[in-house]
Amino acid sequence: MNKKIIIHGITVVVFLMFIVLSLASTATTTPLRPSSANSTGPRTIILNDEYITEKEVEGFISWFCYDYVNEKKLILEVGMFGAQELNGIGYVLYDGGYIGEFSHYRRNGLEHIWDWGGQDGTDYAFVIKSDGTGLYYDFTRVKKGESTKPRDVFKCYKK
Repeated sequence: MNKKIIIHGITVVVFLMFIVLSLASTATTTPLRPSSANSTGPRTIILNDEYITEKEVEGFISWFCYDYVNEKKLILEVGMFGAQELNGIGYVLYDGGYIGEFSHYRRNGLEHIWDWGGQDGTDYAFVIKSDGTGLYYDFTRVKKGESTKPRDVFKCYKK
């Protein structure tokens, strides 16, 4: 009788551990340390083939953006630099990595906006609304003066 209770108790513990691990694997996970071109030392990103360390620009101020429905994989990082003299310059990092492009950054009211691409830097835009919703716009096929809807929607978190 005592062995049956012990075996039953072990079975319950194993089952509970399985449930906890299953739930933990489906929870939203954000990287503890964002990806970097260097595995040690200050974080380094590559923008337009130029290596930039967080130390050189007085830190990166970033938002991590995930698929709006399935928040498991980091898709995009947008940000700006901490140095006051770099005010208005931002960056967009693709595919959850450390490679991307410089952008123009501005804040309009409660929204953060990054523009980049093309000769005048306005082919693409990324807007983060006050609730953390990220909206990606592609203006490459939009005629001047016309409006367009977001091409993709993300859930973004400031880091």
